[in-house]
Amino acid sequence: MLGVSLMIMFVGWLGEPVPLIFGQIIGWGWGVGGGGWVWRRRLLAWKEDSVMECSSLLSNVVLQDASLDRWRWILDPTSGYTVKGTYQYFTKSDTLLETGLFYAAWLKYVPLKVSIFVWRLLRNRLPTKDNLLCRRIPYHDDIICAGGCGCPETTCHLLFRCNFYGGLWHLIYQWIDIDFTPPESVREHLHQFGNMAGLSRFTHSFLKAIWHAGCWVVWKERNTIIFSHTAKDLANLLESVKFLSFAWLKAKMFHSAFSYTDRWRHPLLCMGVMD
Repeated sequence: MLGVSLMIMFVGWLGEPVPLIFGQIIGWGWGVGGGGWVWRRRLLAWKEDSVMECSSLLSNVVLQDASLDRWRWILDPTSGYTVKGTYQYFTKSDTLLETGLFYAAWLKYVPLKVSIFVWRLLRNRLPTKDNLLCRRIPYHDDIICAGGCGCPETTCHLLFRCNFYGGLWHLIYQWIDIDFTPPESVREHLHQFGNMAGLSRFTHSFLKAIWHAGCWVVWKERNTIIFSHTAKDLANLLESVKFLSFAWLKAKMFHSAFSYTDRWRHPLLCMGVMD
């Protein structure tokens, strides 16, 4: 939007809400130290940092008195919104990959709460210690990974790079009998693990269900360590992954004749990879 009549917020003035527009801020001075940044109460330290960041972002914005407010389509500022342009944007290869990953998050074989968890995971919206710190949510000074490896807790590190939880994935690879080199990001890990080269497309849903179960078990164990101060060993965590993935798939596949013992011993056979 452009122009000086853009309303950005409501402020209380003599008991009545009054719209605050850019034109007023310009008159007060919105540069660093200007009257537009004067507050009735003293701000907290982190709020002062936010004000300085906002001021720096607006320092290069030039408002035009003679221009009316209007919408601007960021994908095509010149021609504006068109159905053709939007279709071309969504059919780009990188956008298709992004869309495919989010379709993989909403897997029909897994419970809804797990799909929501994976969707938040792919968007890096889980309340890991680094995310809590970035959002200035009071937690504590300890940002070390719950796995006890001594490294800062990030989403990718917690799930795949931690010396302890990373060992769980190595056990999963051994159980499925595959050779897998974990990539650097969560999305690449899901894409490569869930679309394993050399395996039929029929098995991809099975692999994605196992991936969902692995991430879910790690996250639940992390919360148990933090809030209940109890921990399981890798063998028990692997059993949880096996049981959850079997229970999810068994509930949705009524024609499956394999038992939990069969899946525990011969996962590739149950997935139809081996005869």
